[in-house]
Amino acid sequence: MIELGVFGGGSWATALVKILTDNKLIVNWYLRRPEQAQAIQETGRNPDYLNFVTLNTEYLRCSSQKSEVAQKSNLLLFAVPSGELPKLLADFDANWAQDKVILSAIKGTVGDEHEIPSIFLAKQLGIPNNLQGILAGPCHAEEIGHRKKTYLTIGAIDTDLQQLLRECFSGDYLDIRLSTDIIGIECAAIYKNVVGLVCGMAKGLHYGDNFLAVLVSNALAELADVLQHMGSDAEILNSSYAGDLLVTAYSVHSRNRLFGEMIGRGYSVDKAKGSMHMVAEGYGATRGLYENTRNFPIGLPVLQTAYRVLFRHMPVVTEFKLLEQKLK
Repeated sequence: MIELGVFGGGSWATALVKILTDNKLIVNWYLRRPEQAQAIQETGRNPDYLNFVTLNTEYLRCSSQKSEVAQKSNLLLFAVPSGELPKLLADFDANWAQDKVILSAIKGTVGDEHEIPSIFLAKQLGIPNNLQGILAGPCHAEEIGHRKKTYLTIGAIDTDLQQLLRECFSGDYLDIRLSTDIIGIECAAIYKNVVGLVCGMAKGLHYGDNFLAVLVSNALAELADVLQHMGSDAEILNSSYAGDLLVTAYSVHSRNRLFGEMIGRGYSVDKAKGSMHMVAEGYGATRGLYENTRNFPIGLPVLQTAYRVLFRHMPVVTEFKLLEQKLK
């Protein structure tokens, strides 16, 4: 019987653990803080994230020991913020992952080299292509917690692995889409967080729906250009790409949109970050994608606006006036 090891204790990890335990799969769950692990095991609720969700503890084994979780499991799922992944793997023995399926549900660039999560994991753990997969949206953890109709995307090169993962994550409110475009889906999942930030900035600056529609249309075109230059032949209007971007751009559940809105209202970057209970992946993703695309022979005004506001500390009002002139 398959046992899954889950690494990460936030909302996204909690939602995924809910799916897996609802499907009566054994989940060995690594939680960095022992008190969080104990509370979840005893109550079936994560006291810090999605605490309205009840987890089936019959199938749950919480632990604050990485080695215990990794060695007991034959599929390892990483669902931590991208900035936490290098620290998580710093004392992670690659032998713990040998001959195991590695699944990434991370939505940001990783490390000083701003690497795509699947590439970083493959290098750190020595994963062959046929044992690697990714999990993406379009979805928000909160709606999974409330069992609202959700579409998940599973990316894997190996078709047998695709089917195995589909069985793990299927449910009566879940529709699973399969793809072999690992890099394309990951890039889209990273880029959409940047778009969420910029849409939030627009809201904070009191732009209306008319402007937002043009902004998002241009963001979709930018995403298509980025994916093409990264070697993906994705059909951009597929829900795994455009759908993921749209839900982050418009949803009230989008933490990136909230972060951007605070910037638009005049918060400093540090004050906005300090006000967030959860990580807004779009902040780091903005720098990562900017560095990865800066030499591409294409214009990316939405991404560049986010970068200039967040990392060059340019006035958000001024940058949006410039952006208005670049949108098509």
